Amino acid sequence: MKESKKSRPYFRVKDLFIILIVLITGIGGFFLIHLQSSDQTPKNAEIRINNKIYRNISLSDIREPYEITVEGNSKVIIEVSSEGVRFKHSDCPDKLCIHSGLIVSGQSAACLPAGVSVKVTGNSENAVDAIAR
Repeated sequence: MKESKKSRPYFRVKDLFIILIVLITGIGGFFLIHLQSSDQTPKNAEIRINNKIYRNISLSDIREPYEITVEGNSKVIIEVSSEGVRFKHSDCPDKLCIHSGLIVSGQSAACLPAGVSVKVTGNSENAVDAIAR
C-alpha cells in the first residue's frame, strides 16, 4: 500500500509575507535611486588643456548647442549643450575621445594626444558626497 503524503501548501503565510517585504523594499530602493539621479542641480563643464583650466561653462545657461575649437597639442572640437559635453572632432589618430559620447554630470573624458580633458560636475560646492553612519 502506498502512503499518501500530506499535501502542504507551496508557500506558507510567513514566506509570502517575507517575499512581499523584499519586493516592496526593492521597488522602493529603485525609485529612491532614480529620484536621486535625476536631481535638478545646475551642472558645470570644465575644459582643461595640459591640466590648466581653459574654460568653465554653466550648462544650465545654454539654450542652443554650440561648438568650441580647442588648440591643444592638436585641434579638438567640443560640442556643448544643456545636456552635456562631447568631443565632436579630434586630429588624434585613435579618436577614443569621440567614442566616449555625451559626457554628463559626474563623468569626464580626455583626448590624451591633444592634452585636452573635459569634466562635468554639479554646481554646488557644498554638496554632500556621501553620509556615513
